[in-house]
Amino acid sequence: MVTPADTRTIAIFGATGQTGRVIVRHLLAQAESRPLQLQIYVRDRAKLFTLCPGIDTKPHVQIFQGALTDVEVAKSTLSGAQIIVSTLGENDNVPGVRVLQDGANSIIAALEDLKAQQKGWQKPHVFYLSSSTYNARFAAERPPFVHWLIKTAFSHPYADLAKAQARLLESTSLLSITLIQPPVLIEEEGTGHEISTESVRLAVSYEDLGAAFMEMVLEDRYQELLAVGVSSKLGDRPARYAPEIFRRIFWGMLAHIKSLVF
Repeated sequence: MVTPADTRTIAIFGATGQTGRVIVRHLLAQAESRPLQLQIYVRDRAKLFTLCPGIDTKPHVQIFQGALTDVEVAKSTLSGAQIIVSTLGENDNVPGVRVLQDGANSIIAALEDLKAQQKGWQKPHVFYLSSSTYNARFAAERPPFVHWLIKTAFSHPYADLAKAQARLLESTSLLSITLIQPPVLIEEEGTGHEISTESVRLAVSYEDLGAAFMEMVLEDRYQELLAVGVSSKLGDRPARYAPEIFRRIFWGMLAHIKSLVF
């Protein structure tokens, strides 16, 4: 007989994003055969229902809606969770973006309250979507000029990531964390995922990244790692990915220059 103690409770932030929706789909399928409880934070409940029809009828799913800065909503989402998944973020180089900072601040404030209020509280483990750009070993595989181009073309979301990530990493009394650090994210069919602490390929599809997240969430051994890279098995295809990468760099550099001028 499955008891509440056997159930793995997973809080999810970013469920309607391109990575998050894949993770939710995989975990819903797993929940049909294993004891999982999903507690999902969303800013727009209707969007989640469109992406995951019927999710509101699942007995093992709770959905919480509110502003990302609403600590009470974050507390409801995090209550009782052993695992936190965060795939929040902004893909475009938008000046002043602070989605990740707001999310990190709410998670930390909520965990502080839960720790103070709940008897027997135990700190959860966070699987956090980061970037291979912030992994020195992975970044060293790139030519220095290419690395500079990438950091500059996405300077604003990277600044948001750096600040949010630093806050979470220093909050060791409230959480433990594994940083998931993929290369370029590509919208295409999955070809299978690779999880590595040594290197990443050129790209990873959202499908493969979501599948890798699901594997790590369900296997305790990954909680021992501070940072891992995730790539698609066929992620080294420069001719296929170069046009999309150059397009993103071009528009990102343009946004960066505009933010300096204006």
